Amino acid sequence: MKPFILNSSKPLLIPEPGLEGAVVLVRNISAYNSIYVAAVVEASKGTAVNSLKSLVVGHDKILSYATLARAGLKIPRTIVALDGASHEDEVLKLNYPYIDKPPVGSWGRLVSLVKSPEALEQVFSHRRLMGVPQLRVHVLQKPAKLGYDIRCLVVGGELAACMERIAPQGDWRSNAALGGLTRAYKPTGDVEELSVKASLAVGARIAGVDIVCDEEGYYVNEVNVVPEFKALIKATGVRVDKLIVDHVIADIRG
Repeated sequence: MKPFILNSSKPLLIPEPGLEGAVVLVRNISAYNSIYVAAVVEASKGTAVNSLKSLVVGHDKILSYATLARAGLKIPRTIVALDGASHEDEVLKLNYPYIDKPPVGSWGRLVSLVKSPEALEQVFSHRRLMGVPQLRVHVLQKPAKLGYDIRCLVVGGELAACMERIAPQGDWRSNAALGGLTRAYKPTGDVEELSVKASLAVGARIAGVDIVCDEEGYYVNEVNVVPEFKALIKATGVRVDKLIVDHVIADIRG
């Protein structure tokens, strides 16, 4: 195999000349752009890291949760309310409060902590007006420990680093992009096993696995298939960027 610098700011051909036998590390921030780049790479007989299949699954929370559950991994109790579907009966099984989020998106956008039937109707009414069909679908979950989660980065089936994230004052979302406090975390065996199995379940060679917990144990909350790692490097001192590059180079040489 060979390395290949793919400038996705320019039009891409299908197949793209020069990609046969190449290894391409997909780092597009846009979920759909990353999927399309991987599709072009694989159509051109190259290797995308991560693969097209893992990017499609990882960028959709419903597909991710279904894949994780099928693999026997613990996820938060989750209900899917499709666009236009009646939701009242199923939502009552969760009890308030619970988290409502669309199946696509990142950085905590359009994620709501619903505390009452009135708030629920507000969220549903607001999202009905959105033009993107996926944003009119609701993923409803009983929250674990609010304002806290663990981010683990898995590279090549091995745990590289972990940090815990704590929500800033006045918020319940722990995303580092929203100002959450981050600090190094020494994972237990359960956390390490769960994060590695989650990345393998979605087929991701590089994954940021978000884990939440309650009194009953740990759950996979999300698998990020184009993970950011600036905050993780700062919190842990682990050069995960170098680990990722080394993993890809090993693939090229392999």
